[in-house]
Amino acid sequence: MKYVILLICLTTTFACSESKKIEDSYKETVLLQYLATPNAPQETCESIITNKDLCFKAYATAVGGTFTETTAAVKTSTCQNMISNSAYKYMSGIAQTCAFNCQVTDWKSKTSSGICAQSTIPALIESSLTSSSAISCLRSCFATTNNQISADQIPLYLLFNNIQNGE
Repeated sequence: MKYVILLICLTTTFACSESKKIEDSYKETVLLQYLATPNAPQETCESIITNKDLCFKAYATAVGGTFTETTAAVKTSTCQNMISNSAYKYMSGIAQTCAFNCQVTDWKSKTSSGICAQSTIPALIESSLTSSSAISCLRSCFATTNNQISADQIPLYLLFNNIQNGE
């Protein structure tokens, strides 16, 4: 008798349980992605400047010039201003970090490929503003939150455009 009651309880439990829906899988994936994504906008922003400096230093070395790296205080101030400007202030820290990582990767690829030593500073800045890989990466940062970003909004999220606009 005990086993019959146990069997009925188990059957009822399994029969009443709902199978996993695709929405549940999507929510789990988004949550796992959120938990696995770094949340360090200030540090990642400063990394953009550090990697830009490495690129500019490679150029200076190639032409026999000198280069003075950006001070820690200037990096901190620039990034605090970036994070609080109108483009970034309503984004989550993870979204900010993602957008900054796109630019870090772009500067790293310029340095590792040798482009930095072969281009001028204005050309390097221009290439950072028009980089198809950085723009594609920025779009993916917004896509993960189910938002879209238009082509005319992209420049708002690039470091040098913000610096040139005085933000």
